[in-house]
Amino acid sequence: MNSVRIETRNGYEIRLRTLLVCHGGGAPDMAGRAEDGYAAFVQIGRDGETVVDWTLPRPRQRRPSRDEAEADALAYAVRLVDHRPFGGPPSDVPEAA
Repeated sequence: MNSVRIETRNGYEIRLRTLLVCHGGGAPDMAGRAEDGYAAFVQIGRDGETVVDWTLPRPRQRRPSRDEAEADALAYAVRLVDHRPFGGPPSDVPEAA
């Protein structure tokens, strides 16, 4: 499954793509093994322009399930959009409750 989840918030479009990340050459944990997990990649855009393109901070902290990775990334993106660091939504978009 390689689909993109799209949410809208305060005039911005939040696009999430969640992928399985294999440890390959990642840093091992305390027991000496590296764990596979999921990472969500996020794009925030408005009016056809990508404003932000990133993954959650702490990229080595992978989530054990696709749903958990997506939920964490969406929650972080919503907090970012709610603080409107990009100059705010267009004037015709109502405030979020």
